[in-house]
Amino acid sequence: MGTKRPFTHLRPLVAALLVATAALTACETIYDDLEPCRTEFRVRFRYDRNIKYADAFAHEVESVALWVFDTAGKLVWHGTEAGDALRDEAWTMPVDVAAGTYDLVAWCGLEGQPLYRLAEADPRSPEQLRLSIARLADAAGDYVADDLTGLYHGMRRVTFAEAELGGTVEATLPLTKNTNAVRITLQYYNSQGDKQMEAEDFDFSIEAANGDMDYDNSLLGHAPLTYRNWIKTPLRADFDADADAAAAARAGATTVNGLMAERTVGRLTADREQMLVVRRTTDGERIIRLPLVKYLLMVRGNYNRRMEPQEYLDRVDEFNLTFFLDGDDKWYTGAGIYINSWVVVPEQETEM
Repeated sequence: MGTKRPFTHLRPLVAALLVATAALTACETIYDDLEPCRTEFRVRFRYDRNIKYADAFAHEVESVALWVFDTAGKLVWHGTEAGDALRDEAWTMPVDVAAGTYDLVAWCGLEGQPLYRLAEADPRSPEQLRLSIARLADAAGDYVADDLTGLYHGMRRVTFAEAELGGTVEATLPLTKNTNAVRITLQYYNSQGDKQMEAEDFDFSIEAANGDMDYDNSLLGHAPLTYRNWIKTPLRADFDADADAAAAARAGATTVNGLMAERTVGRLTADREQMLVVRRTTDGERIIRLPLVKYLLMVRGNYNRRMEPQEYLDRVDEFNLTFFLDGDDKWYTGAGIYINSWVVVPEQETEM
């Protein structure tokens, strides 16, 4: 009678366990040599706060400067980019920070533009990111002589969280445009014979107090400044008496001549008025003086979208105003004011 060996039936199970243990140990040894999966954080800039509600960042913004602060206000990262990279609609800015919550502050359009000056050359705190428009001064006060290039601002608190399997985590930073183009056209209401407007006949200016901006894009102080040195272009149009009879009748003449003046100004805000002033140079008389923001907001409802006053002023970055003059080169208020093609009747209390 043969002798039975105890636990013989367990041998296959023990062997399987030994193989599994060896395999697990080998796997751990292999993965110990690999770095853990890394998450890359990036920021996408978006400029769709415009009247077309479409992202125009790649088409308009020339340079980007981004500062990243922790929630205590300490600078943890700063980066810049400009040129062709921004033309790529897929471009995003890599941000070398650890996972966490941060405050992003961006000024876009600063590179190569001496008209824009930060409070500090090397900002280390949000308060040092205050920005001013450079101005000159004479006996009449501070003024801005040169045209302003596009300036954009963005600020947002974001949280960067590690992705479980690594990869890219993206945060979006919306931008607001801080510059506006203003075009003023003067036109004779009725034909004045051979009389034509020339560039030297009128001076244009906008009196404001919007030259200093805080890091959150609010306006600082109330230091007055004047936007001068407008680009002026004489205009002339002839109507054919037969083909353009209707147009000629509306204009009150078969020959229309006028003067267009344009320049860029700083951000228009709903809580601060700016005065548009037009002077006749022959005697220095002020023929037009009106609260610009008040009148621009009068046509806000014609855009078929419900917008708060400030949103409207931010989204519309070009304003065209047409005024009619009589034969004495005075403002003929009876013809109204055309603002972005919408007619507005001036109020009686408008200052002259």
